[in-house]
Amino acid sequence: MRAHDFDMTQSLDDLTAILSGNPELSVTEPEPGFPVIEVHTPVSSATVALQGAQVLAWAPTDHPPVLYLSPKARMQPGTPVRGGIPICWPWFGEHSEDPELPSHGFARTRFWELVSGTMEGRMAVLVFRLVSDEVTRALFPHDFELTATIKVADKLRVKLQMKNTGEDLYKVSCALHTYLSLGDIERIQLEGVKGSHYLDRLGGDAEPVYQEKNLQIKGEVDRIYQSMSSVLIRDLDRYRSVFVDKAGSRSTVIWNPWKEKSKALPDLPDKGYKEFVCVECANAGSDKPTLRPNGSHTLETVIGLRPLS
Repeated sequence: MRAHDFDMTQSLDDLTAILSGNPELSVTEPEPGFPVIEVHTPVSSATVALQGAQVLAWAPTDHPPVLYLSPKARMQPGTPVRGGIPICWPWFGEHSEDPELPSHGFARTRFWELVSGTMEGRMAVLVFRLVSDEVTRALFPHDFELTATIKVADKLRVKLQMKNTGEDLYKVSCALHTYLSLGDIERIQLEGVKGSHYLDRLGGDAEPVYQEKNLQIKGEVDRIYQSMSSVLIRDLDRYRSVFVDKAGSRSTVIWNPWKEKSKALPDLPDKGYKEFVCVECANAGSDKPTLRPNGSHTLETVIGLRPLS
């Protein structure tokens, strides 16, 4: 892709006009050409980028961040942002046939259109849209319309609806690649995947492995769990639990790069791995929804806090 493939179609004035009448919603530009929407409700705050319709930050009022955003994240048009909730679509990980294509697809590095930004009581609702064009067809030869609905309140809801607007049938894999902020990854307990099978992506996608116990992360992990269950992370350092509910997903991805890969990632601090774990509501591995002409599929995640029990 060329640099101008990432130009915005909406100006800052356009975005401000869409949000007008809602003092809880405002537009800022932390880096030139990289606008974000700041959300401040009575119960929580959030930051959402126009690129990728990506939630960068969310926290209930008077709580530490729930999402992790790397302090070395690059907020540059066309560059993936390390942290928050990137939307991976229409493929997850490397492209199965062409490794030269961008990892995790192109939805996370395209500017989406802000359709609306409103307040419903104490909840902010942002709606974004991305449709196929000449640039996307060069990477993925199908027509589509994506709608991302983000609801910011005492919980964070992110819903991705994908619709086939063309005449041919196709399959997709995708994920809401959620980075969850932690006190210390070695002092968490991760519940919800016990009793399910997973594909170990570090082992080259061999036979599924059975998860006998709750997961404790003591090294690099990159697994696709065959699971429809919610996940609960008990964060002993922060004396809280974070839950990740989901719908439209038969796979849950758990990822952490650990020490060596953290050092190799230029947009992550060397010890950044200690401060997050990715728990991803996904359609990955063998879980690939089929989109028939005019058909759709919806992937949704809900994130919130509970007291540490």
